[in-house]
Amino acid sequence: MEWGGGMKDNIEARNFYQDNGDKIKINWFCYEYANNLYNAIMVEKKLMRYRKDHTSAQIAELSIYFTKRMKKSIYDRQTGRSEILAINAEYIYEYNRKYTYKQVQALIETAEAVWSDTLLGCTSCPNRCLNEAYELTPMFDNLAETGWPTKIR
Repeated sequence: MEWGGGMKDNIEARNFYQDNGDKIKINWFCYEYANNLYNAIMVEKKLMRYRKDHTSAQIAELSIYFTKRMKKSIYDRQTGRSEILAINAEYIYEYNRKYTYKQVQALIETAEAVWSDTLLGCTSCPNRCLNEAYELTPMFDNLAETGWPTKIR
């Protein structure tokens, strides 16, 4: 899948924390993944019809919901409770039962590709978000300080 990777801020960071105690590395990883998922949905050829039928805000909401729903599976994988990461169509159907089977399959394929690409980016990142998942991180605060604004809807 060619979606460019890299971070474009189409999802508000504050969707992934409620207070300073939630500013942990796993939530930062989820924020990055949700942004990457949004960007991929916006360019994936198989999702052209989906984009036509949904606004950018709706695509952002799906990206946020899907990522938050997947967080439990990430935790289970990281703690050894599960040997696999579940990227599940159920998450998409929970969000909206009206999606067609074809749309859901394309969204799942996109989510899986984004997962692989995001993990690949982690290999060169010094932050160790998945290995130190529950460590506090200044990255959310640094985001505002560096002038990289989070998108306001």
